Amino acid sequence: MHDVLILLSLFVIDSLAIVSPGPNILLVVHAAAEQDRRGALLIALGLAAAGALWALIAVSGLTTIFEVLPSLQTAIRIAGAAYLLYIAVRLWRSHSGPPSEVATAPAPPRPARKALLQGLLTSLLNPKSLAYFASIFVLLVPADASPSLRIAAVVLVFVDALLWYGLAAWLFSTPRVIRGYLALRRPIDRACATLMAAFGVKLML
Repeated sequence: MHDVLILLSLFVIDSLAIVSPGPNILLVVHAAAEQDRRGALLIALGLAAAGALWALIAVSGLTTIFEVLPSLQTAIRIAGAAYLLYIAVRLWRSHSGPPSEVATAPAPPRPARKALLQGLLTSLLNPKSLAYFASIFVLLVPADASPSLRIAAVVLVFVDALLWYGLAAWLFSTPRVIRGYLALRRPIDRACATLMAAFGVKLML
């Protein structure tokens, strides 16, 4: 019963962490409206896989790793900030032509491997993920947790992420949302770029 309560608490808090504003959910929403549902779902799958990997590292002793190698945490933060700024620049520069040419059709879908890799890298290099799994997650899953509880926690993180990111990919790739996006593509892209850049700059500072 105690393990069930831990998993229920983890599900609720993990869900709140997923849907809160951040690079991961922003990437899925933008891809769903900008490209196609399949690409957004593949990104969601990459994000979920990265979340499971973070959870696996956390239950294997993430805090111990950072205690032994404190510079590793700093390196991950710097790499994550640089990656977010890279995405921001690409978003800002996309569709830079005249408005009449910009709001005509959605961008061609990207290769499946590329979409999956983008989701994986975004979450792995997202310092928000690092902060969550190095603090809240390791508090929810105690150090003396049984192997079965650790495995269940990793699986729960994967399923939870796939559920919420997949739902976002599905909702924001509906025809009505896409039509609204196409009408306002340039300002939406630049707003997304600004948010990504703000996340990156915050990390740099």
